[in-house]
Amino acid sequence: MKIVSRFWAVLLVFVTGGAGVNATREIVPVAESDSTILPVTKGVAATRDDISVVVAYLKDVKALDGFGVMIVNETSHWISFKKEECVLIQSGEVRRPLDDPQVAARLGGSYKPKMPEGLAGDISEWRRDVNSRVSRGFKVSDEDKTLSIISGTRETVYLYFNTREDTAPIELIIPNIYNEATKQRTRFSFKFVVEKK
Repeated sequence: MKIVSRFWAVLLVFVTGGAGVNATREIVPVAESDSTILPVTKGVAATRDDISVVVAYLKDVKALDGFGVMIVNETSHWISFKKEECVLIQSGEVRRPLDDPQVAARLGGSYKPKMPEGLAGDISEWRRDVNSRVSRGFKVSDEDKTLSIISGTRETVYLYFNTREDTAPIELIIPNIYNEATKQRTRFSFKFVVEKK
């Protein structure tokens, strides 16, 4: 009887694309000295080299691990960023973000990503001036998929990763935000614990 029950549980996870896995997990950021936990949305934020990044786990996505990443350019130059360079590390496994067709296949063509409710209030408590920055839309280079963010603006990207049935801590790494004028590369890393609900 146990073998039959286990078979159906595995089949359910396979058929739902892991939706059952995410329904029983809570992703919570870990407080670190150079980052701030956003209490309402359970997001995390940090500033380095005149670049601010806000990361929020997308709780409404059940089939994948999704993160909204807001990048605020407070430098006086263009900065650039490549989504595909980001990684999620868990139990020693490195996962790269899924591309747009893979995400659409898993979440459906009508799915529209959005940051969690209450994020503006969280950001206001952390750094009110970030909310005054506007989004101007990305300029994307066809050759290398580089996303460019002009000075004084903010942009939001969404990263989706295949979910593991694992409660080990995870780390989201944004390795290369590149200042086009100074040639400086800025790296952000955010850690999360995975809790069972």
